[in-house]
Amino acid sequence: MIISSEQLQYIQIGEKVKRRILCHGPELMLVEFCFAKGGVGEPHKHENHEQVGYVASGSFEITVGGEKKVARQGDCYLAEKNVVHGVVALEENSVLIDTFHPIREDFL
Repeated sequence: MIISSEQLQYIQIGEKVKRRILCHGPELMLVEFCFAKGGVGEPHKHENHEQVGYVASGSFEITVGGEKKVARQGDCYLAEKNVVHGVVALEENSVLIDTFHPIREDFL
């Protein structure tokens, strides 16, 4: 499967956050989150999902478990099942690419 980005649509999920599903199969999902400065991914946890995130642009204050750091373009994080995690965008046009296993059916 090859997907062109022109085919993909953003969904606004907050005043300063939008997302689009880049690709998914039966078990794995890739999602792009775009943030305006100050946009928040509220702290939460997944009972059934592992999540790996990659900072594609900008910077974020990222919290995973009890660890909090500033992450910049090229940095990444892992949020295992049942680990509280969240982000705050520190710059305009900050982008996270997140991978979920299994897929987030609630996003479909």
